[in-house]
Amino acid sequence: MKVVPFFVCVFISFLFAGCQQASLSVEDTGKSLTYSMDGKPLFSYNYAMVYPAPGVDTVYKRSGFIHPLKTLKGEVLTNCSPSDHYHHFGLWYAWTKTTFEGNEIDFWNLNKKQGTVRFRNFDRVSDTGFAATLDHVVYPDSPAEKVAMNEKLEVSIGKTDLPGYYIDYHTTLRCAGSSPITMEAYRYGGICIRTREDWNDQTAEMLTSEGLTRDQADGSRARWCYFQGKAGNEDACILIVANPSNLNYPEPLRVWDKTVNKPAGDVMWNFSPTKQQAFTLEPGKELSLSYRIYVLDRKIDAATAERL
Repeated sequence: MKVVPFFVCVFISFLFAGCQQASLSVEDTGKSLTYSMDGKPLFSYNYAMVYPAPGVDTVYKRSGFIHPLKTLKGEVLTNCSPSDHYHHFGLWYAWTKTTFEGNEIDFWNLNKKQGTVRFRNFDRVSDTGFAATLDHVVYPDSPAEKVAMNEKLEVSIGKTDLPGYYIDYHTTLRCAGSSPITMEAYRYGGICIRTREDWNDQTAEMLTSEGLTRDQADGSRARWCYFQGKAGNEDACILIVANPSNLNYPEPLRVWDKTVNKPAGDVMWNFSPTKQQAFTLEPGKELSLSYRIYVLDRKIDAATAERL
């Protein structure tokens, strides 16, 4: 009988193990889709309406957002509806200053009662992601309520060669009717993340693709940006990479510096493609924006971010 050398067996076993795919699964709770990898919860996509804490004005309700966003080791990296900004929803998407049918519409600051974003339905749900339709609604819960834009959101999940995972986030906006809508030049709007409360200038660090730190980044343009620090007893990092096809790429950033949200000092930051230049979405046209969001169980450096 021919004997296969021991080191060959070890190599084949290693190669086979390296080719195995992570096991992804999804649980529908009736209110959210919760995704897991190898039995470890990753994030929840809240499709049912989420209301603020008792005693808080229900105008701050919202559906269609990601929270909690977790590391593989179970640490929560997002903050949802904090008392200083009830309209912040973990990882979410909304436009702030827009013009629709001659009126200013703010889909972000819900207390204005000018606009909101609502989940409508799922077009597809699988263990590796989902596709959903959302409505961007003007004057919600009033006789003047009307849908201004339809959003197609596609989310997929993948495994990295670093400890962690990534989310591919692809959104496509179209006018819901015959009226155009203008995303006016404004300092924030688009995809956004509110990070965990204990990540501040003392406990976490930010870096952009242009080498800028948290206190330098606001208003700059970037291809990627990360924020990282200790999450519980473990290191963690959120890296968001913008797709080169995105509007006004490299995209302008909105970043709270350490002076903005005292005393907590935690961070809200977003890629804001219309921060410096307005964009009008015409009927029959579309605006597509794509991001890869890495959630890692370790800190990285600029060279690693560039490779990713």
